Amino acid sequence: MTAPNPADGSNDPYVWLEEIEGEKAVAWVEAQNARTDGFLCDDSYKRDFDAVMKILDADDRIPFVGKSGDYLYNFWKDAAHPRGLWRRTVLESYKTDTPEWDVLLDIDALNQAEGISWAFAGAARSPDKTRALISLSFNGTDAIEIREFDIPSKSFVADGFIIPKAKTQVSWVDQDTLLLGSAQTPEDSTEAGYTRTVRKWTRGTPLAAAETVFEVEKRDVAAWFGVNRRPSHEGVMYWRALDFTRSHIFVERKHGPHAGKRLRLELPEEISVSAEANDLLVSPKQDWTVGDQTIPTGALAVIDLDHFLSGARDFEIVFMPTPTRALQSWSETRHGIVLEILDNVRGRLALLQRSEAGWRETALPGLPDNATISAQNFGGEDDPDLGTDMLFTVTGFDRPTTTALWTGHGAPEPLKSSPPNFDPEGIEVQQRHAVAADGTRIPYFLIGKNLSAGAPPRPTILYGYGGFEISLTPAYMGIAGKLWLEQGHLYAIANIRGGGEFGPAWHLASRKITKHVAHDDFAAVARDLAASGITTAQKLACHGGSNGGLLVGNMLTRYPELFGAVWCSVPLLDMARYTKLLAGASWIAEYGDPEIPDEWAYLQKYSPYHLIAPGKTYPPIFITTNRTDDRVHPGHARKMAAKLEELGYPVWFNETVAGGHSGAVDNTKQAQSQALGFAFLRRTIGAA
Repeated sequence: MTAPNPADGSNDPYVWLEEIEGEKAVAWVEAQNARTDGFLCDDSYKRDFDAVMKILDADDRIPFVGKSGDYLYNFWKDAAHPRGLWRRTVLESYKTDTPEWDVLLDIDALNQAEGISWAFAGAARSPDKTRALISLSFNGTDAIEIREFDIPSKSFVADGFIIPKAKTQVSWVDQDTLLLGSAQTPEDSTEAGYTRTVRKWTRGTPLAAAETVFEVEKRDVAAWFGVNRRPSHEGVMYWRALDFTRSHIFVERKHGPHAGKRLRLELPEEISVSAEANDLLVSPKQDWTVGDQTIPTGALAVIDLDHFLSGARDFEIVFMPTPTRALQSWSETRHGIVLEILDNVRGRLALLQRSEAGWRETALPGLPDNATISAQNFGGEDDPDLGTDMLFTVTGFDRPTTTALWTGHGAPEPLKSSPPNFDPEGIEVQQRHAVAADGTRIPYFLIGKNLSAGAPPRPTILYGYGGFEISLTPAYMGIAGKLWLEQGHLYAIANIRGGGEFGPAWHLASRKITKHVAHDDFAAVARDLAASGITTAQKLACHGGSNGGLLVGNMLTRYPELFGAVWCSVPLLDMARYTKLLAGASWIAEYGDPEIPDEWAYLQKYSPYHLIAPGKTYPPIFITTNRTDDRVHPGHARKMAAKLEELGYPVWFNETVAGGHSGAVDNTKQAQSQALGFAFLRRTIGAA
């Protein structure tokens, strides 16, 4: 018989810990933080903290840039500027070892002047590039305040556009007009806390008078939009986001036979699209039969947008996935379509070009074979014929990140390289496979010293996520390499179902009623690690954050015998009340709705907070959260820790007061979080 749904919190003895700034709750947090600090903050912690700060504040890091107009823009944090500098340079200077930066906005100076702990959350340049809309977050929250900034004078515009703090999306239409969606009031907000209206705001008029041009239902997740200002292709695309996976998509074009009309694109609800110029590119999340053909899940198909709007359905399929080859994203350029592909969880870039014989796919030259490779447009937003330049980023577990500029011809030109942060001597990377209960092969990467030589079982971290079609791919392990791999310990990353490593079907295999599949896959990898002899259950820790926090919470409660420790970051843990807490209602498509009895029947089977039971043997767990996280409510972490502590289980807790969901407001907070986590692992699965 299905248990009653406790979503109202009436039977939850720790519901008071959901009061983020409640006096009793904050006192409990402070006591827990002090207890954790007393346990973990020894000399080794201090050394690790200093080592991470040295990595994060290093002057020779890559200053990652985006191009807009004639300038390259960068946001930079270091020891002297912990909240960072928004700055710009030109390409010729950027190519040198010591670029000349023009600092536009100093966030630390702004904070000192205003007495507010702002964090920089992005900037959108105006069409003529003289103004910008600066997004400011309070200590890393998703909610932002937006202010108009004059770039030549490096100052905020006194009578310019200002949007008060809210979860907001904004874009320039022209120099004096904005499109914005801002959850300012309950009427403007969906039940998930995102904007339900899109409004057009003209300079010199009050925000309250802005015209509503698009709106969705209260129960929908959000109203999203995208503005295309590319000459001769101007227009707006609107999304009625029914949930995180399903949308109704509308388009308005300024030119062509359908100019001035808002038309819904007759597409499946689960689909990725782009339309930067003349073409409509689509990639369905499930097989789509249209006209006389079927476009398979994860394929990419192309059609002329105006022809499609006129009723044509003669798509050309230009990319076909395979069981191990999946499309991650694509970019439209003048040279063709640049595909970002995962081939057995290894990065590939390919170029699709039209020819008289049809579309041709060619691999881009000069790129490594075993790494993660990403591509982004590098300027060109004002080019009517699409831009020419791309910025490539290449990284691997033991390969410091590099960037390169590709102009469409020949091999990419190297731009910047990250310094090595740890000693790679003896480090190996292996891709292995575990076998899930249903026979599916689950790949995972194992990284560490001398894997091929054989050694006694070693302390090992197993990391995972398994949700929202997010892929875990090789990335330079600067911090973990320094604090963990250099010590001879091992690190594993599991590519479990729920992610996007093998396309949309890999995600769909672990969603809602089958969400537990991701957790079972992760357990299969843990068993494989122990069975291989490289580690033991006592020496194996799992780590995950956000949805990955839900994952490792299930390892604690469903598979405690497989692990010697659990590191659980900014987690989702109470699956009965998650839809009541902050942005939780927006994830119903991923997990299910606890208000529906049939869905609560399976949700409760992977709700760690409700699975805790007395008389079990749980490994030690370290749970972290952030008070300014307005995405995943800190109450999840607080309540889990309190319940475990009451039952006498070994639990440690830490809550920072700044950082938001990512925890990346400043380098000090990141260093603290990392050093505490590795200190916990030393005292549990490693030698203290």
